[in-house]
Order: sequence, then structure tokens, then C-alpha cells
Amino acid sequence: MSKPGLTRWLTTKLDSLSSVPGAWWVASLAAVVSVLQSWDLSLTEVMLQNMEAEQQRRAQEAQRQKENEAKRLNIKVQQLAKEQQRCQKELQQAYCELNRRIMEHDKCERKCMDKTQLTLEAIKDAEAQVDRLRQEAQKAEETLAMARLELREQTPEDEEMTEPGLKCRVAELHDVLMKDVGDRIRADGRWPLVIDPSGQAATFLRYQDTNYVDTVNPEHLRPERIRLALLGALRYGKPLVFDLREVDLFPVVQQQLEAVQPGLAQALLNRGLLAKEGYLSLLRPTDGPEYDPSQFQEARLENFRVFFVTKVQWPPADQLHTLLPVRVQLPSGGF
Repeated sequence: MSKPGLTRWLTTKLDSLSSVPGAWWVASLAAVVSVLQSWDLSLTEVMLQNMEAEQQRRAQEAQRQKENEAKRLNIKVQQLAKEQQRCQKELQQAYCELNRRIMEHDKCERKCMDKTQLTLEAIKDAEAQVDRLRQEAQKAEETLAMARLELREQTPEDEEMTEPGLKCRVAELHDVLMKDVGDRIRADGRWPLVIDPSGQAATFLRYQDTNYVDTVNPEHLRPERIRLALLGALRYGKPLVFDLREVDLFPVVQQQLEAVQPGLAQALLNRGLLAKEGYLSLLRPTDGPEYDPSQFQEARLENFRVFFVTKVQWPPADQLHTLLPVRVQLPSGGF
């Protein structure tokens, strides 16, 4: 009700009550009418405007603080990501050094040299270095994960960016990877990078009908073994799995593929190896009759896959660009 309307209503009410004997409230109503008649609405409008301006100021200040906090957290995440990548690089180098020491020891044993005690000591030292750096890398991974969580909680839901790639549960790995239900992998064009810190995906793939390469095992990374693993996966139409474990060994895998044949890493990753029977370049005269060119059938080649699986929760950006991320989600209470 507007001020004039309220005043008229009170005046009418006052007139009707003035004839009632002993109406003690008449004086009070008269005072109210007097206040309303003398009330300057412009003062109220100014007060309301001031209140609205103060509310806007507080909201803007809260928004600025939130944006500054998000910026601070974003910088923190970037710094921790660099630290995590540094730890991964050092761990990768330590694994390479361990593999080199193991190969030296094997060479000494084959040649019956008397330096095996020294090579065993070198292996022991290298293993201790790997264990120490693995713990540092794990700690850096956990710190980065907590910082990312803090950043996600600070980011509004409508602004929160979703992680690229696919997501699935362990029970869905067969449908997603082996069957490619919905042709999501085929349509994307990149080979999957299965991201599973729990290690369950690696166990699943190891016990499927796959050619499995344990990248931390120096024997598995020998160029000839990689060639045969790749050739067999093509010949029999099965997945080739590179288990990167908790180490960023993707560059090492690329390096060993290049040792098999120059340009092989790129040809495998972009699927160029499958075009125009490019895979036949992998054949060697010493290969058995089962690898005769006529044995490579189109129906089996259709089932050829390449999977990379890692326990690293936040792989480097270049891997997420080169490969199709497939994040394995565990039930509540899992990792």
C-alpha cells in the first residue's frame, strides 16, 4: 500500500473509532497519521539505494577475493605439476640407470668375468635410488592431487572444466577397451592411455589375450622383443599393452620403438603403420612361416589395438594430447 493510500485508510479508521467511547487507541492512531503525513519518502529511497550499493560492494569484494584465491591455487597447481614432472623425470632416469646396471651384470655373467660382485653392488645402489625417488614421486603426486582438489572446490560448478577423455569403471574396461562399444576410441583416432593409480587396469590387461610389455623390465624393452610383440599383436589381431607403471616411461618406449625401426614410434601412434601394409616392414628373414605376409589378415588387423596404462594420476600434458585419456574410476572408498 502506498503512503497516500495508507494515510487515507488510517484517517478513515480514526474517524470511525472516534465515536467509540473510551477508545484509548485513537490518540495513537492520530500520531501515526501525523507521522505518515510528515514522512519524507526520499529519505527512505536514499537509504534503500545505500543498502543496495553496500550489498553490491560486498558481493563484488567477495567475488574478487574468490577470484584471487582461485588464481593463487591455479599458480600453486602449476608449480606442483612442474615439481611432479621433475620427480617423474628423475625416477625415469633412475630406472634407466638400474636397467643399464642389470644389463652390465648380465653381460659380465655371460662372459664369466670376475666383476659380478661389483655389478651386483651397483645394482643394489641403483635399486635404492629408484626406491627413494619412487617415494618422492608418490609424495609429489599426492600433493598435486590435493591441490587440484582444492582448486576444483574453489571453482564454481558452471566454470569447472571437465577432464578430457573417457571415464569408466574397472568392470567396464572390457567394453571400453577390448570391444570399443560405441566406437569412441575409433572415432577419436588416438590409442588409449589408461590412467589408473590403483593398478587394477594393468592387472586386467595383463591377464587378457594381449601382448604385454612391462616397461620397467629391461628385458621387455629390448628392440627385438618389442618388434616381435608388435608383430605378433598385428598377426593375431590382439592388443599390444605398454605398462608404464608409476613411472613416466612413455619417452623411453618411443625411443625403443625408434631403435626397432626409424619412424616406427610415429607410425604406430598415428596408425600409419596399418596403412598400405606398412607393418610388413617389420618382417625379418629369420621370422618363421607364421609371419608370412599372407598370414596378416584384414579381419584380424581390425582387432589390433595399442594400450598404454599408467598409475600416474596426472600424466604430462603432451601424453594427454598424443593419447586418448581413459580414467578408471573406483567405487566410493577406493583410491
